[in-house]
Amino acid sequence: MVMSKENPAVNAVNLLCEGTVIVGDIKTKNDIRIDGFIKGKIITSGRLVVGSTAKLEGNVDCVNVDVQGIVIGDVVASGSVALKASGKVMGNISAASLSIEPGAMFNGNCQMLKKDVVREQPAKEN
Repeated sequence: MVMSKENPAVNAVNLLCEGTVIVGDIKTKNDIRIDGFIKGKIITSGRLVVGSTAKLEGNVDCVNVDVQGIVIGDVVASGSVALKASGKVMGNISAASLSIEPGAMFNGNCQMLKKDVVREQPAKEN
């Protein structure tokens, strides 16, 4: 991890391990990886990774997201959304870029927008 005097956690990554259960919203400026269960909204100005053992029940607002687990809620990404083969999204996606690997599941609507327009489309409240 790179440290600086101005920002001691420049490349910090938040990690929620398998077996972790959180009920509530999460807001962070750093990247975050989830391998547990979250019921609530996630907002990050970094990358979100939903690991293969993760289940997220809530909306996502981020720059980039990789989904290997389950997301039940709307996803808004100003950058890219990548649904991996084991990933499942049950909700709407608004993103500048979307990739879906064979085997992934997506049930919802998708809106492809330019990066600056995506930021104006916040995820709807559950």
